Amino acid sequence: MTDKTDSLSYEIIEQLFQNSVCLTYNPIEPMSAWQYGMQLKKDYARQHGGKEARLCSKNAKLWIDAYMPKFHYFSDGTLIYDFWAQNPSPLLNAIMRLLKIRGLDVKKIYAPKDKLETFEYNRFMRYISEQALLKYPYTEDLYTAPFPSKEDLVRECFYADNVLLTAAKEENLAPDCRRYMALFADGRYFVSKDYARHLGTKNHGKIMQFQDEHRSYIYQRRETVPQEYIDALYEKAKEYDWYIAADEITQNSAASDEKLNSFIENLFKNRVCLSVVNPSIEYPYLSPEVRKYALFSDGLVVSAYSFEVDEYLPGDLQKVYPNMTFRNEKVPVAYIKEIYRRLPEFQKSAETIYIEMLKQKARKLKRMLEIPHHEALDTAAQMAEWKNWKDVKIEDETHARGLIDAEKWRKKKATEHNAENPLMWEYERFCKSKHNGGGDDK
Repeated sequence: MTDKTDSLSYEIIEQLFQNSVCLTYNPIEPMSAWQYGMQLKKDYARQHGGKEARLCSKNAKLWIDAYMPKFHYFSDGTLIYDFWAQNPSPLLNAIMRLLKIRGLDVKKIYAPKDKLETFEYNRFMRYISEQALLKYPYTEDLYTAPFPSKEDLVRECFYADNVLLTAAKEENLAPDCRRYMALFADGRYFVSKDYARHLGTKNHGKIMQFQDEHRSYIYQRRETVPQEYIDALYEKAKEYDWYIAADEITQNSAASDEKLNSFIENLFKNRVCLSVVNPSIEYPYLSPEVRKYALFSDGLVVSAYSFEVDEYLPGDLQKVYPNMTFRNEKVPVAYIKEIYRRLPEFQKSAETIYIEMLKQKARKLKRMLEIPHHEALDTAAQMAEWKNWKDVKIEDETHARGLIDAEKWRKKKATEHNAENPLMWEYERFCKSKHNGGGDDK
């Protein structure tokens, strides 16, 4: 591996921009650039009979979907990363493998020499991202290209030594992710359109959870594809020696831990979990998926992080529960997952709450529209973006919390437009969207 060079400086960064191209910045980070990119895709669809386009960048050939990524790479072979690794870390190994598969050489490396220097490198990474956005104006940099067919995409992904990490023996990743995403060693990252929307009926939280739990993987800009594309990628992967079938992967269940079982049973004695539903639609970042905690009625906060590490959590909770006194108990992340998995044994689950919300909406629709009960149930489900009532299938508590958030958001928007009868506004909007063949989230 190339040795790390002397310390980085702003002067060196300026020289890099003068003599080479930054391949890793995010060209659509500014809202104006994102809007411009979406308009390019709309224009393409209009000009090509509704066909979908792939948004591309002339300069960001390793388009990392983050304003301040963990690494930057320049076309002259310079690699800069902001994490300290005395020995090659999983993240560094992943970066080197990504570049090798793409046929890119690393000739010079700039990296922190100790943990303290990482703070300075954080500023360097931000500066590089900012300078790239200035040097490569989005109106000149962004363009559209035809989105590949399923066959072409499969051919495009399986080249050289590229490996589908989410189906590889060496990675042994949770097989559940194969239903909705595919991540390759060269950074290509695909998500099923069914799961891509934050307020959709599929469990987008699973994608966010996967990314959060596997930070050592490189995430370039993700592309959303039809579910059949995802299925085709895994079907092709079966032809390679590195492939492992989902049912061959064995995972230790936290539920089998006797100590954990005892902990959870004691936890729910004389206590009610208040975070079974996100505390407030105004503070969505408080969700257990993001902050990894469970709040109980006596003020106990069971968390994967201590209050000293996540110093903002008690303050944020105080805004939602101003009269509560909090105390913290730190536990492994697996405990948090198991708390919510076991929660329906002790109290009303998020899934039950969500179903009740839809049924309540159906009862109101039945009275308001004077329609049969089964029709009201189907209408309530369709307004929440399900095909019909029978199609309502909740995957887990994470999924249910996200669906509740979506319902609360819809009700909030409807109340803003019609405080006296928000359901009528929501229903009329649904009818208009249905008539136009689709809706939006505005």
